[in-house]
Amino acid sequence: MKNKAVRQKIFFRAPLDWNLIICVILLNIFGLIMIYSASYYYASSTLKTEPAHFFENQLKYAVAGLVLMIIVSFIGPAFYHHKFFFAASLVLSLMLIVAVRIKGLAHVSHGASRWLKIGPITFQIAEPVKLFLIIFSAHFISWQKFSKESTRTMVYFFTFAMLAAGLWKLSNNMSTAVIVFLNAFFLKMINSKDMKKYFYAMIAAAVIAAIALLLLEYVVPFDKENESFRITRIRAWLHPEDPDFSDAEGYQSRLAVYAIASGGFFGKGLGRSLLKFRLPEPHNDYILSIIFEELGVFGVIILTYLFCYLLYRIFLAYRNAVNRFSANIVLGVFLHLALQIVMNYGVTIGLLPTMGVTLTFISAGGAAVVFSFIELGLVLAAARESAAQEAYKKALKQVSEGNQMIENMIENSRFDDTVLSRIAGFFRRK
Repeated sequence: MKNKAVRQKIFFRAPLDWNLIICVILLNIFGLIMIYSASYYYASSTLKTEPAHFFENQLKYAVAGLVLMIIVSFIGPAFYHHKFFFAASLVLSLMLIVAVRIKGLAHVSHGASRWLKIGPITFQIAEPVKLFLIIFSAHFISWQKFSKESTRTMVYFFTFAMLAAGLWKLSNNMSTAVIVFLNAFFLKMINSKDMKKYFYAMIAAAVIAAIALLLLEYVVPFDKENESFRITRIRAWLHPEDPDFSDAEGYQSRLAVYAIASGGFFGKGLGRSLLKFRLPEPHNDYILSIIFEELGVFGVIILTYLFCYLLYRIFLAYRNAVNRFSANIVLGVFLHLALQIVMNYGVTIGLLPTMGVTLTFISAGGAAVVFSFIELGLVLAAARESAAQEAYKKALKQVSEGNQMIENMIENSRFDDTVLSRIAGFFRRK
């Protein structure tokens, strides 16, 4: 009990990872500047509100998220390593997924029911669900109740397949479903003793996707009236200049490519984008195209460096984690952020079809920025736990060396035993 109190005291004294904190602050400053530049025309002309509407809204949530990140960083990962959080994270995820179909709670926007409205607060369920499922995954992978690895793996993937299907069907949010399942897949793969079967699964999935694309391109006829909009998006991705798609499903991706080409290496200059006058909601999913146009490839390189450095700091926290549970929480956060960044970049430059994935800390979105900050709070807590563990081991080593020194003094010294015992007691207290 005494050792636990000492560890807790050391944990609260352990320093925060200021490199990570400064990096995420710089990313948010970058994002705030670009949100204002991309949205002021849309806010004033389309929404008939203040030009700084989205900037002020994002700033408010970013400050709240920063405060929450610091608070969460003072809560050790051991607090979440309890069976209550194992059950609660899964139950809350299921409740949120189902809630988007409950009248009075659900909020429909852009033809999809992905939001909940509770009083004055409206948020997309995808953000808390991704956080809860990172905690659930860390618990499940660290859980050793099942004796057979194959049984544990089957239950794990079945659970996430059902959750992803629920997100897809109930909230009409395929991009989040893909991120949730891929996060679970890579987390399990990295924790597996035999990674070859996961690589085989990835190869099989790539082959199936390639066959499906070939069938769509050469066999399945285009039915503009009855075809799923997701299939049409894939056709638009394959043929962005086709008249059937260029002014509809392929409109945003086509304009994004034009913006990238017109920006050049150094860009047109901050605030000088022409794309934002034509692109619907330029402050959201396609904000990277505005960055390409205004700041050029050079600006995107700076942004990419900040993202890479952030992921590097998270990787260091993962590598130094003191136990499997903490390591898997940090790894889950790493995978979530990396997947979102890579997918958003891929969509913007045309390597992936339009998916509706925001760019973390850069795209506008209150819930997204708040829960991303909370996830980083978990990473900071794991890093502090590692630093506290190192400090505790160092302190034990110093005490052991001090005791050895006292014993040597007692054996070799002619001092009075009372004086020596007082000196020994002083060192032991230290």
